[in-house]
Amino acid sequence: MISLKLLCLLLVVCSAHSLQLDSQASTRRPRVTKYSKTTIAPGGSTESVTERSLVTATYRLQGGGGETCILLTVDALLDISYVTKLNERADANTFVPNNANVGGACKDGDAETLVLSFKDFTLEWFFAKTPGGERWYAESMKLSYNSSSRILEHAANQGRRVTLTTDSRELLFPTPVGKSYFCPDETVIELTEEDPSNPTLAHKAKLYLRQMRLQPFMFKRSGEFGPAWHCAGAARARSEAAPVAVGAALAVATAGTLLGYAIWRYLKVKKVQYDTME
Repeated sequence: MISLKLLCLLLVVCSAHSLQLDSQASTRRPRVTKYSKTTIAPGGSTESVTERSLVTATYRLQGGGGETCILLTVDALLDISYVTKLNERADANTFVPNNANVGGACKDGDAETLVLSFKDFTLEWFFAKTPGGERWYAESMKLSYNSSSRILEHAANQGRRVTLTTDSRELLFPTPVGKSYFCPDETVIELTEEDPSNPTLAHKAKLYLRQMRLQPFMFKRSGEFGPAWHCAGAARARSEAAPVAVGAALAVATAGTLLGYAIWRYLKVKKVQYDTME
């Protein structure tokens, strides 16, 4: 009798937990970023890092034969957090300009690189394919600059070469090969220093991407994007998969509990019958 009560209590707790995860998966947080603020770039820059009319820039990397191998359209903003000489945290912002220099490599069929260079900054995108070649993704992104950059007002350790990277465990923008990743909403990419000599002085950055459309491994002379793979659909699929996975796990746990109880009950009855016969 006590075991039956414990079993019922376990089912109630697991069901409540599943419903809670389902609710969390369907709740979205409002987006609040630098795009909704108005600031002036540090260091007396005449560039206004502020809310601006959304105009996407086009960055195209061509192969040796003139074909397009990587194509990117985006409105991008960099937000860098650094430590000043007064040991205080400060922020510096800059848009990735429309006329950034485009470089990279696209000779390898399974690995490509896009390099955007502007002012004192270099932003690199490293692309790869899944083992079966069905999907492409950005395996990492890297931002490099000098700590003496004019927009980093009163930065500590002047003249230091700073390199920020994304989390190597995170696969960015996974998309079927032949299609272009399309995300009209804002995407935020976080970059950090790897093993800084002084963690308290480490730089951090966020890359805000809006109205982004991206496709490597193209090799098209027409230079046009393939069919769009919408990020909203992919995100929705992931969020909807969470409650399904929880429900499946709950079903397996329930079945295991019932089976264990049935075996225990059977063995107990057999033992009672054996003791009675004796």
